[in-house]
Amino acid sequence: MKKIIIIIETLLLMGFGRSVGFAQAMQADSTLTDTLPAYDNFIKQADLGKAKPFPYPKINQASIRLYAQVWRDIDLTDTANSMLTIPGKSLMEDVMKGIKLGKLTPYERDDFKKKMTAKEGELRFADSVLIPIFDKDGNQTGSRMALNDFNPDKIRRFRIKEDVFFDRQRGRVDTRIVAIAPMMSILSSAELPQNLAFAPAFWLYFPQLRYTLVQEDVSNPDKGIFDFTMDDVFMQHKFSAYLVKQSSPSGVQTGQLEPGSTEALLLEQKIADLKKHIWQNPKGVNEKNLVKIDQKKEDKP
Repeated sequence: MKKIIIIIETLLLMGFGRSVGFAQAMQADSTLTDTLPAYDNFIKQADLGKAKPFPYPKINQASIRLYAQVWRDIDLTDTANSMLTIPGKSLMEDVMKGIKLGKLTPYERDDFKKKMTAKEGELRFADSVLIPIFDKDGNQTGSRMALNDFNPDKIRRFRIKEDVFFDRQRGRVDTRIVAIAPMMSILSSAELPQNLAFAPAFWLYFPQLRYTLVQEDVSNPDKGIFDFTMDDVFMQHKFSAYLVKQSSPSGVQTGQLEPGSTEALLLEQKIADLKKHIWQNPKGVNEKNLVKIDQKKEDKP
């Protein structure tokens, strides 16, 4: 009986000692650390300040077949292109920022032969306004012209120039953006000022532009889009564009095509068919398939 009482007392003392030790530990550090990580840690914006675009796969020129070029327009009013118009990080803001920092070179045309200065590029979008001049008595004595600040929201279209080719070594038809141009809106008729036409303001070499785009995070956690950059938008073709012109391997161009026209749609279909059925003709496909319109299909109602 005495042994049992001694064992019970010993257990009680041990429990009391542990309680005291726990209480002392709590007093020593009264701050409890949550074992769960903070939710904010998962949605912090990625630091892309030093990010660089991944390089294109190397190409052996001897393996290139069916080379042609196409031009497409990106309509920024299309909801499918909303990732290019996010306020504060839009595509046009990235372009102008790169030009001002000297990281981008604007060119007159898409052959990249004639360079423009950063100031010349900015002036392509500058609106002028007439400002009256008053004397100390409040009387207007004259006026002067001044330039408004550039508004990127006024840019509603971009044009891209792409190379389309069959790479025998890699066994695929590849499409690569070569150049990109913001489009200026111009009046096509003095009598109809609401009738607007569009023309490239300047051209940018797209591989150079990628160094700016890769540093622009366009992630949207609400839509489940994480770690996504403006460069990813173009490299993964997460935008909508329509064909407006095409050039054959010999340099013959189709001329400006109307969006959604029969000729434009047939050319788009031929490119899609080429990518899908390239291996059905292992000896190659007629280069004219990229340019020539099938008159039989065109004549059908």
